[in-house]
Amino acid sequence: MKILIVGGDSRLSKTLLPMLKMNNYSVLKTSRKYSNKETLFLDFENIDDFLIPKDLDFAIIVGGVTDYNACEDNYEYAHKINCINMPLLINNFLKSNINVIFISTNTVFMKNYSHPKENEIRNPGFPYASLKSITEKKLIMLSQELSKENQLSILRLTKNVSFDTSPFDNWLDKIKNNENFNAFNNLFFAPITFEKSSEAIIKIIEKSAPGIFHISGKKDISYSDFGKGLLQYLKKDQNLCTPINSSDINVKLRYNHFYTSLNMKYTSSILDINYVNLEEIYEIFKK
Repeated sequence: MKILIVGGDSRLSKTLLPMLKMNNYSVLKTSRKYSNKETLFLDFENIDDFLIPKDLDFAIIVGGVTDYNACEDNYEYAHKINCINMPLLINNFLKSNINVIFISTNTVFMKNYSHPKENEIRNPGFPYASLKSITEKKLIMLSQELSKENQLSILRLTKNVSFDTSPFDNWLDKIKNNENFNAFNNLFFAPITFEKSSEAIIKIIEKSAPGIFHISGKKDISYSDFGKGLLQYLKKDQNLCTPINSSDINVKLRYNHFYTSLNMKYTSSILDINYVNLEEIYEIFKK
């Protein structure tokens, strides 16, 4: 089976690609920076120039404009890339009888309660989330118009974390040197891992499972509580983590909501994947 990762330079792709190869899939990726034997050049501003590889079975859509600031500060450009050109590219995949997995986000919801279900109505609250929501809706309508509903999967993820992602890479440096670090007490997340997200993608491929799926941390936690929990897990002094409010240092949080976790009941029943526990997250920082 041949797989194409659209957005091969992303952090998720760097975990996903070797995991796909370990499962004996033939894998190609796209990049807007370079091309080689396994990498195809793709400029989202000129998708007409992109030739779809022969005998492709799945296209995993990870790319696009994903930076929160870029989506707000240059909304028109981000809308063109994410909501116009990307659906046009996916339209070409579906017309070529290629299965599509679109990577989306928990931020399409801004609910006043936790764990929105896979089939709930979206209510995004900031530009990046609005763009994702628009694209999701377009893709669903497109698949219906083409009678390709069974070839479209949407995978919404909560916050992927690793020892090398910000701010945790900085935290670990501080912890190693027994230095204090700040962590927001008004910023919440339901952390998952890049490995868990990749596992879900592989499960969708294995089962050829269409529909909307969620991967989520089991519960929401503030960054400061997460930091203290990490210190406890690493058997370090919890006082190394200093809780601060973003307003104390004049930082504007683009996305700040108490509930970020997602319901996974349907996903678990189809993909046999469960919520990610905090212990699983802390363990990756121990390595």
